[in-house]
Amino acid sequence: MRRVLAILPYVPLPSDTGGTLRTLELVRALASRFELDVFAVHRAGNDAEGFKRWLGEHGVPASRLHLVDLPRVAPRETLNSGRAFLKGTPLTYVRFARQGLKDALRRVLTERGPFDIIHFDHLHMAQLLPLARQLNPTAHMVIDEHNVESQLLARMAPLSPAPMRPFLNWQFKRVERLERECVRQADTVLACSSVDAEQLRAMGAKRVHVVPNGVKLPDFAPREGTGDDLVFVGSMDWWPNEDAVLLLAREVWPLVSSDLSTSKLMVVGRSPPASVRALENERLVVTGSVPSVAPYLARALATAIPLRAGSGTRLKVLEAAAAGVPVVATRLAVEGLPVVEGQHVLLAESPQEFAAALRRLRKDPDLCSKLAQNARRMAEAFAWDGIGAGLGELYLNAVAVNGGKTPSGTEAN
Repeated sequence: MRRVLAILPYVPLPSDTGGTLRTLELVRALASRFELDVFAVHRAGNDAEGFKRWLGEHGVPASRLHLVDLPRVAPRETLNSGRAFLKGTPLTYVRFARQGLKDALRRVLTERGPFDIIHFDHLHMAQLLPLARQLNPTAHMVIDEHNVESQLLARMAPLSPAPMRPFLNWQFKRVERLERECVRQADTVLACSSVDAEQLRAMGAKRVHVVPNGVKLPDFAPREGTGDDLVFVGSMDWWPNEDAVLLLAREVWPLVSSDLSTSKLMVVGRSPPASVRALENERLVVTGSVPSVAPYLARALATAIPLRAGSGTRLKVLEAAAAGVPVVATRLAVEGLPVVEGQHVLLAESPQEFAAALRRLRKDPDLCSKLAQNARRMAEAFAWDGIGAGLGELYLNAVAVNGGKTPSGTEAN
């Protein structure tokens, strides 16, 4: 059995963000097909014990989970972090380049290696790729790019308050430089969509494979009929989601709330900031963290996604599609997904276009039904089981890409 080391920037439980959901599902796929070790940064709020039990249920013993505590403030690391920053490491990436993290990975690679494949989850962890290459030179190095991180920053900057733009542009240049360096060093880069894949190839990635985001279909049974509420689902501590919710509440909802007089605007997702909490009233509900978004989608007339920044593909679109909820979204919000306007979704860019699309859905149940049925069929092609199987095949073939040699030097079967 091939040996894989997955290097994660967090413990992916609770899996209450798009990033943690993707991480958990890809770890599930790897655990079912390979001898898997997991190296994970343990942050405040992570459920390490729950993750250990979860891995055990999927055949990964506790001895193969390697947790590293990485407190936000670590005085003994200050000098090391300062040096990394001065060398050009992006500000929010510095803590993942700390010496303590490198030392912990060195121990795992020395004591548990060698591995056939080393999987770096997020660009943040790909900073450790040179060390892994030095200690385990025969491994196939893979970076899972949840987003094209530099593209995300490039889209955020012009939408941000003017005082923030110089910082974001400065951060963009540092992230772009790091991203180019990392994807060029990797043997394979995973992208969430063909759009992201083209951008990564343009950065110099040698081999890019699309491993899309998926959806757990059993969690979102198609419903009969339509609901009343307008719903937005997403982690509120991710700036593009906060921006989209503020636009939805301040510019779209006032145009359409009287036409949807029996409806509420439901903002569903963890860690809403003060700017989002301040929106609440009797017809605008901010839920915070919820055990499942499925009940909120089940009561929805539609989900409106006026996203203006982002990268990757949107789990919120796939979940709504799986639940049979009509989607009104910007083109950016459905970027990378095989949707056709008027068949799977309604596209809108301005507040007026969003309002017109929502009124249209309220008046036309047949259109709602058509969109829901077509979107559900589209979502079925994104079931996590199928995506996991594809990742397994990709990693089995990666040994052949490395010349058919395992880390021990023997021929691969």
